[in-house]
Amino acid sequence: MSIEIPDGVRVFNRKETYQIDTILNKIEDVFQKWGYEKIILPSFEYMHVHEKGIGKDVSEKAFKLVDRSSGKILSLRADFTSQIARYFSSLKRKVLPKRYYYIGNIYRYVEPKAGNLWERLQAGIELIGSDKLEADAEVVSIAYNSLKSLGIEDFQIDINNIKLFNNLKKLLNLDNKKYLQFMDFIKNREIFNLEKFCDENCIEGFLKEFIVNIPNYQGDIDFILSLKEKAKDIPEIYAVLEELENIYSILNLYGVSKIRFDLGEPKEFSYYTGIIFEVFAKGFSRPLAQGGRYNNLISKYNGNYPATGFAFDILNIWEYGNRIDILPKKKKKDFFIINLSEDKEVALQLARILREKGYIVSRDITYEDYQTSIKSAFEEGFKNIIVIGLDKDTESIYIFTSTQEEKIKIKDFLEKV
Repeated sequence: MSIEIPDGVRVFNRKETYQIDTILNKIEDVFQKWGYEKIILPSFEYMHVHEKGIGKDVSEKAFKLVDRSSGKILSLRADFTSQIARYFSSLKRKVLPKRYYYIGNIYRYVEPKAGNLWERLQAGIELIGSDKLEADAEVVSIAYNSLKSLGIEDFQIDINNIKLFNNLKKLLNLDNKKYLQFMDFIKNREIFNLEKFCDENCIEGFLKEFIVNIPNYQGDIDFILSLKEKAKDIPEIYAVLEELENIYSILNLYGVSKIRFDLGEPKEFSYYTGIIFEVFAKGFSRPLAQGGRYNNLISKYNGNYPATGFAFDILNIWEYGNRIDILPKKKKKDFFIINLSEDKEVALQLARILREKGYIVSRDITYEDYQTSIKSAFEEGFKNIIVIGLDKDTESIYIFTSTQEEKIKIKDFLEKV
């Protein structure tokens, strides 16, 4: 009998699951403290509805299946943001702003090698109803504070502005075909082809210098201010750099540091319209979080509302957290009760009282040799082993820890705990 699972999925054991739950609980706590409310969304959407938001590139990676009742094509959720945009559009009464958060898997096909998975666990937020930079700064701040709450310190937030590419398209009067080619040159950091592109389109002076160097434009706020000064005669570029300067100022008020600007990093989603960002940890190649502003996405469904948000890749955070050794090794459980007497009442009452006090309690129901049970209980992560009936004293119990053994009256024990 085959017991294999597909190459693009994996099982997380008890220790790994506990670590992932610990990450989620801390992140969720930060989301709630900023006033975000959880929303649970379906794993399936109608494909023709879902692909309105996710775009062609992502829709091609979506997992599709047939609705057996209607015959329509369904999609497993490939993106949360477009799904929330669809949900928000369906609301008859829209009180703004809306602050949502979500936790769940997205499903996209990737070549199942080098640890690539078809399902990725995300936790993220969406802030709908504000076009102000302060909204962008809020979501960046939440990402920053969430990572700090996990004990992650050595990371940076790379910020860019999609308006840069949209403005260049208008400034250079590029049709869609030329624009896509232009963006490929930037995405792949092809300096030679950008130079050739400028020569073929008679682009000269500072504008040529700027375009050719976009893939290399990375730095701190001083770099942005210097570049802004050089671009003062090109309003399409100047306005973008000024917006980056302004969000940096707001983030300073929030106490957010670790900001870097990367002008040569476009995003995979076509729905972004303004400030975008990614979070990277030192020595770790994959992003811990990414997101940005998407002012036109909701209009693809119903209405026209500005919005911004981001998502954590929880498995990337988990992998990095293990690498720098900040995650708990194993969940500790409080009491394991072994009853050697024929009377089960004492053991059951003791377990009930301890659980009512908030402790994690399990009982031995295998009835093995008690020393074997003690060894197994320690291996399973219990801190204290209670043995009832080890001698004829029915009013006392024995408590074993990894370092000591103690006999104590049941009454005294319950007063202590």
